[in-house]
Amino acid sequence: MSLSHHKNFFLGLLVGLLIAPATLEPGFSQTPPQTQPKPKPAPAQQPAQPEEEYTEEEYDAYEKATKEPDPDKRQAALIAFMEKYPKSKLQQYIVHSYRSLLAEYLKNKNHAKLLPAAEQWLKYEPNDLATIAYIADAARGLGEDKKFIEYGQKVYALKPSADMAYEIAQSYKKVGDQAKYDEWNEKTFSDPKYAMGEFKQRVDKMEGFVKEKNFAKAAESAHLVLKSLETTKKPDGVSEADWRKTVTSVKRSCYYFIGVNYYDQDKYTEALKSMEQVLTIDNKFDWPYYYIGLSQEKIAYSKSDYDLMETAIISFAKAVLLKGEAASEAKERLERLYKPAHNNTLVGVERRYAKAAQELGVKYPN
Repeated sequence: MSLSHHKNFFLGLLVGLLIAPATLEPGFSQTPPQTQPKPKPAPAQQPAQPEEEYTEEEYDAYEKATKEPDPDKRQAALIAFMEKYPKSKLQQYIVHSYRSLLAEYLKNKNHAKLLPAAEQWLKYEPNDLATIAYIADAARGLGEDKKFIEYGQKVYALKPSADMAYEIAQSYKKVGDQAKYDEWNEKTFSDPKYAMGEFKQRVDKMEGFVKEKNFAKAAESAHLVLKSLETTKKPDGVSEADWRKTVTSVKRSCYYFIGVNYYDQDKYTEALKSMEQVLTIDNKFDWPYYYIGLSQEKIAYSKSDYDLMETAIISFAKAVLLKGEAASEAKERLERLYKPAHNNTLVGVERRYAKAAQELGVKYPN
């Protein structure tokens, strides 16, 4: 979703909601009332006249409030009418005028005026979604993140949307509440249109944990990344080939970090399975062979399984032959396993490298 969309999403959210203030309650006319002539005293012999719907004083106050050209003075006059005539038949028109005033503030992006005016109106309509949304929009426009969070959550409770969840998440990020930021991001990601944002964000988070060497959290994020991929579609403007390359790379990383975490937790069988999944994606990635060798070694020692120990040596040999970052550590580990069983020498180790090369499909010596 583009930045411009986020800046203007309230406008879309409030169409029909915040423009609706011009709509009166069912059964009410939008036609302003006409002043009623002051009743003349009835002759004593005549029946009593029906009581007026409103007095001349009420009507004068109504006209003064609704026709005041200055918005600030109009707001004060409308509130004054609400206070002085709480049961007036004219209140429906005062409500209409006040809602129109709020819509005017919103249209002009006058957040400084909109915020207090909408907050004041909550006294009369405490659960009105439009008024609550006005406050949220004004608070957001003024950079009052805590107030936006307060009222944005009220809007979300009455009318849940991924757009509102996104804005609430961003405000929590600004105030430094990571837990709430994560919680509201999850609500955001429930909408498919945010799938790409979810995917990128979770990948970034996973990579951040890797840099911190927090593989437990990296593995947790990796599971979420894999889940995101289930609903993430190729972005517009990206070729199928590039998108497949990205997905492949991300999956490789996810299964690898999950495997590393299993190994760190002494779950060697699970680590083996995860690393083998990595190799189904990229069988020339050296680190999985190293961790497979480590896991096989641990299991072999626990079971006194010398055949598996020999298999671990082959796994380390593969990591060496690929000449990647794992080569040095893999070579050291291989020799540590091989020498005790061969009179503390490396006699015959070439046969292990040759077998590893054959299984890898590479030339040895290379």
